[in-house]
Amino acid sequence: MELCELLQAVRDNPGSVVVPASWGQGRAGFGGLVAALVFESMRAKVPDGRPLRSLAITFVGPLALDTPASFEAEVLREGKAVSQMLGRVMQDGQVVTIVQGSFGAARSSVVDVAAEPAPAMPPVEACQELPYVAGVTPEFTRYLAMRWGIGGLPFSGNASREMGGWVRQRGDV
Repeated sequence: MELCELLQAVRDNPGSVVVPASWGQGRAGFGGLVAALVFESMRAKVPDGRPLRSLAITFVGPLALDTPASFEAEVLREGKAVSQMLGRVMQDGQVVTIVQGSFGAARSSVVDVAAEPAPAMPPVEACQELPYVAGVTPEFTRYLAMRWGIGGLPFSGNASREMGGWVRQRGDV
């Protein structure tokens, strides 16, 4: 099941979404996916023109795979420019994940903080691909095209504190 299909499942029936085992990380659903699905349920209740400004995620317990879960979103407060949201994933009567988010319209400010530049990265085609290896890498990595760009690979003994690369979704997003 592709990411786009899971996002659509949350939009269509947030009260009963089944995350398949192919999205597993060990015995639980991949946390990044769970967070994205909760965010999708929250975003649906926020007015247009209010992008995400802050998100706090707590993984209370593991999301069981191949088991229905409920993705809930509650508006805590909606002001003139900011919406405060609470997202929750429930499974078998237990809280699995809690997400608090602030969505707010842009506003002018005299403060201007310049963004740090991204580190220099080799072109994607020059980077080593990290393959999905069944039984070795987490199941969810089958959905990601990953290429290592800077720093040492995990468990390589490289002393560099830098690491990075290119990641994109395989298939439809």
